[in-house]
Amino acid sequence: MKLLALFMAVLCFSFPAFSGETAKGEVLAVLRTPQGMCLTEESLKNGEIRKYIDLTAVSADARVVSIFDSLSLLNKEGNIFVFIASDKMTSEELASELKKNPNVVSASPNRKVYIQ
Repeated sequence: MKLLALFMAVLCFSFPAFSGETAKGEVLAVLRTPQGMCLTEESLKNGEIRKYIDLTAVSADARVVSIFDSLSLLNKEGNIFVFIASDKMTSEELASELKKNPNVVSASPNRKVYIQ
């Protein structure tokens, strides 16, 4: 009986519930690496690629909150994963604005996830 209760507890806490609610003005985006540039830990922090990432966010009237460098460096397609935010737009508006940029592979509102 204790084993069944433990299993049920693990099962209930293992599956997050997705809410329709988004964090205001927050987007998870995937950018293409500019042709001829090489992704390195250094270039993501303060090289030409970092400038490119910042300019992409600024073009949508937003700012870079975080760059997921480990994920970006491990990605075989050479995509850059970033967390972008704006104080002036909703998440949906920001995602839509970013998608207008041909260097943006995808942009999705940052959805809140709750554990049931």
